[in-house]
Amino acid sequence: MKVSVIDLGYNSLKLVNYDVRRDRSFVAYGQQSVLAKVGEGLDQTGFLEEKPIRRTIKALKQLRAVVDLEQSDQVLPVATSAVREAGNREEFLKQAYHETGFRFKVLSEKEEAVYAFEGAKSATSVHAGLFFDLGGGSLEMVIYSEPTIRKILSVPLGGLRLTDLYANPDGSYSKKNYARMRKRILELLPEKKHLPASKNLDLVGVGGSVRALARYDQTRRKYPLNKLHNYSMKKNAVESVHRALRRMSIRTLKKNPAIGQERSQSVIAGSLVVHLLMKKIGFRKLIVSTHGLRDGVLSAFLESPSSYRQGLVDKVLIRAGTPVHTKVSAQERLAKSLLSHRNLTKREYAILSEALDHVLPDLPIYNPETLFYIALEADSILPHQDQLILALSVARANGMRRTDWAQTTYKRLLDKKSMEMVKKISVLIQLAQLQQKTDIHLSMSTERGIPRLHITQGKQHIPKVLMKDILRDLEDLEGTFNLQLAT
Repeated sequence: MKVSVIDLGYNSLKLVNYDVRRDRSFVAYGQQSVLAKVGEGLDQTGFLEEKPIRRTIKALKQLRAVVDLEQSDQVLPVATSAVREAGNREEFLKQAYHETGFRFKVLSEKEEAVYAFEGAKSATSVHAGLFFDLGGGSLEMVIYSEPTIRKILSVPLGGLRLTDLYANPDGSYSKKNYARMRKRILELLPEKKHLPASKNLDLVGVGGSVRALARYDQTRRKYPLNKLHNYSMKKNAVESVHRALRRMSIRTLKKNPAIGQERSQSVIAGSLVVHLLMKKIGFRKLIVSTHGLRDGVLSAFLESPSSYRQGLVDKVLIRAGTPVHTKVSAQERLAKSLLSHRNLTKREYAILSEALDHVLPDLPIYNPETLFYIALEADSILPHQDQLILALSVARANGMRRTDWAQTTYKRLLDKKSMEMVKKISVLIQLAQLQQKTDIHLSMSTERGIPRLHITQGKQHIPKVLMKDILRDLEDLEGTFNLQLAT
């Protein structure tokens, strides 16, 4: 099934096309973005103005043509803070429907916050902390401690809104107005006392300004991966990027490939919000998520179309946290057994589990080099270094025997220990793949304090050429895992 989600924000208008599978998982395969700025001038008048409306309707007509071309089965148009706050909201919605056929659902502050949280949470491995979506008109925040949402906050601290209120016409800031903006941001941001009392709290950010911060930081660092999702920035890096952006003119920002025209007007104010949020509450790092509101909207709709249409987010997304019991595969049992016998660290187990559960089942049949890039480019809940280890492990398990080149190409992310993990995990992937193709049985036991891996071959014949490579890797496994093989 094809589903198109249209997100009309304060600053930008976005269309994302999704392919939805039978199990209700989905993947985005196309995106369009237009700088409609429908909220321009809203704070001065309280109404959507004629020029931004014309600009937005024109852009919506273009997106209608795209949706029709894709022949989407469902279209989910949503509008956020600008339309939500406008005095002429109903008139605009009627005009949009009459001229484009899109019937917009105006999200409440709670819906916007929870949907953005759901999209980011499902794409990261964060268990407790603050999730925020920094848009053009507002900042939505969800304070979360697994398995429940603790608090939902929405404040008018969007990047474009702050720019309209405090910046000069040329996009620069006087010292007085910058200080006023800074003071206003600090007044509206939550206090540290609002968060759960835990040392392991993460900060996860969603939105165009957050992505621009990350892209600029990656450019400055000459980061070896072209990936934004799950990119991590330290507190001092966020502050340094904000200071660098503040010194630039709008013209310079527009020409910067990491920022671009769409984000140039609002990125200074937006980056200040992120910097002050980290400073006020004391977060040491920022985790960037490229998944947010639109993914959450689709998840909510697929979970319960009727509850989604009624805005019942409590029934759709805020769940009691009851564990889902699924059948454990033979491969997963082996991985858990290795973990329990301390032959795998928790980090290695997380990488192997991600490969077995979410990467290998979806990989097409390609040469190992292509599989490496497919596994590396896909968005993952793993940190970038661990995803790189996973991609190399998958490629090695499928025939790319030499992986030493990766230490040169990705030297900032890989060390000797990382390459040992690649060898270790790739052997287990080969075993898992062998189990799937044959009736071979693998089990763990401990004899006189020594872990032993038992390999029992069934009736199915395994080609000698295949066994030769497997046995060589099993010999490596015996040394690497400090265990003895029993066949």
